[in-house]
Amino acid sequence: MAKKTKKTAYVRCRGGSISCAYGCLGCGLCVSACRLDAISIGDAGIAEVNRDKCVGCGLCARACPQNIIGMIEDGYNIQPACSNKDMGKTAREACVNSCVACRLCERNCPADAVRVIDNKAVIDPEKCICCGMCAVKCPRGVIRDMNGIMTD
Repeated sequence: MAKKTKKTAYVRCRGGSISCAYGCLGCGLCVSACRLDAISIGDAGIAEVNRDKCVGCGLCARACPQNIIGMIEDGYNIQPACSNKDMGKTAREACVNSCVACRLCERNCPADAVRVIDNKAVIDPEKCICCGMCAVKCPRGVIRDMNGIMTD
């Protein structure tokens, strides 16, 4: 029998400005949906996941009106924390933490797992080897190590 992989919620937004049409609204619907108090609205006004409490049920992801909460398998800890689809300058003006589609992550990924789609970084978990090169090379800190080892 195959071993079941644990999933955990993650938020594709680091906050920065309420003018970003793609970011976390801080509305708290995800908090209300979570039965285990694994998600909260942090000091930056965005949803934060307590990975120790999260069981990966996906209720927070289904409750999010912006669709910025995703579910990842525990082994895939490198994720982009931005959902902005705007082009560089517009994205930069909307949020200090936005992806500007510079493609440095794409060019530096040894596994060819990163693509910029709709002006934002997307990582293919089937190809990703979790080396963190994309996170290290991202000039805006958009791609994050969810364990906090390589990025803060």
